[in-house]
Amino acid sequence: MLRGDRAHLTNSDRVAGGDPPLIPDLLALVGDAADGYPGIPGIGARTAAQLLNRYGRIENFPPDILGRRRKLALLFKKLATLRTDAPLFKKVETLRWRGPTPAFAAWAERMKAPRLLERCEKAAIERGRAKY
Repeated sequence: MLRGDRAHLTNSDRVAGGDPPLIPDLLALVGDAADGYPGIPGIGARTAAQLLNRYGRIENFPPDILGRRRKLALLFKKLATLRTDAPLFKKVETLRWRGPTPAFAAWAERMKAPRLLERCEKAAIERGRAKY
């Protein structure tokens, strides 16, 4: 729920499907197991909501609140933020797998994973896909 320029977060906001602008900040602090980041140790949902209600976005927190964990919190916030500016494809056909590319072959060689390349080449032949 928004009041002025700050979001007042409660568990009911999240459960009810509310979408305040501070949700990425909240998830950065408490973590999100589904997306694979742990959040900031020692900060649970209640503390995170109190901090966000008091200071707003993580970027507005006084330096002593997160200390050395600030960079980590900002990274988690970036991971929790839905991007709307990411470049997309023009045709869905461009997503079709056509077998391993030369770049993949080079990567498999660097990783010392020749069987992975062999399996991809075999799958491409079985599916009738041409190599690049």
